[in-house]
Amino acid sequence: MSRPLRVAVVGATGALGTEVLAVLSESALAVAELVAVATDRSLGREIEFRGDVVPVETDLPGLPEVDLVFLCTPAAIALALGAEAEREGIACIDASGTLAAGDPPLVVAALAPPPTAAAATLVATPPGTALACALALAPLARRAGLERAVVQGFEAASHGGRQGIEALYQESIAIFNQAEAPEPEVFGHPVAFDCFPALGEPLASGATQREELCARALARLVEGPPRLAVSLVQVPAFVGFGAVLAVETTRPLDAKQAAEVLACAPGVELWRGDPAGPSLRAAAGRDAVLVGRVRRDPSRESGLLLWLASDVLRLAAANAVQVALARMAPRH
Repeated sequence: MSRPLRVAVVGATGALGTEVLAVLSESALAVAELVAVATDRSLGREIEFRGDVVPVETDLPGLPEVDLVFLCTPAAIALALGAEAEREGIACIDASGTLAAGDPPLVVAALAPPPTAAAATLVATPPGTALACALALAPLARRAGLERAVVQGFEAASHGGRQGIEALYQESIAIFNQAEAPEPEVFGHPVAFDCFPALGEPLASGATQREELCARALARLVEGPPRLAVSLVQVPAFVGFGAVLAVETTRPLDAKQAAEVLACAPGVELWRGDPAGPSLRAAAGRDAVLVGRVRRDPSRESGLLLWLASDVLRLAAANAVQVALARMAPRH
């Protein structure tokens, strides 16, 4: 059990911030006072935390006044607050994954012990897509080495936050009612009942910024690292992330052995239900990645194929709180 802490959650009313608060509420972290911070859109709102009603503030108090900060914000805000936390020596965890491409230590609690608050003031957690894939790829890399990994990911509207979920909902209602759909402000195009092969504008490399961020995070988390290719497709689901992983191992590893490795991996649940594999709905609300359809890739001599499904908002929140518990634990 940690000492009582004054904890700030920045972005508290967003989709990720809401999940961080839910996991934090159920955790063993000793929170003496919660500071919930959001934008002016949340002015006057209140949230419930461990049986108490907490007003949402629109300004973060001076960082020396808090012990721990969770960042659940867009990149620009996370960068500014992360830099300020480092200057002030305040323990800070970027739960959004936006700082994963920078210098802070990149931490997955299930893969390696997090640094203590004294060792690294600011730590980053991976984007939810990279976190889900790393939990499946890292144990395979430790067991048999990975030469190559291709990620074909499918992202729900939740990657656009609460506004993205609402946009999909409003567009779906409009279509059912044969009404005019609202202007597509969140994603730049309608998303209901359609799929899009890129999330954001492709860069000079042909990859999008989200794809490059995911690939860079995976390269930092998976031993080797293997040669990586990442493609992310937007699908008309509300919440969740699914991916087909095609991997090529250095040492022989058949599908049965790979399934045994994954069944024992922290943060992973091997799917025992329908042989078609877990759905995004099956993964909703779970702190672990569901992995199924582990099979041989007939196009590669040492290739394997597998499918994973994850509630990446819940997964990212659970990882951030696990990191906080390890970092803020009393040192003897």
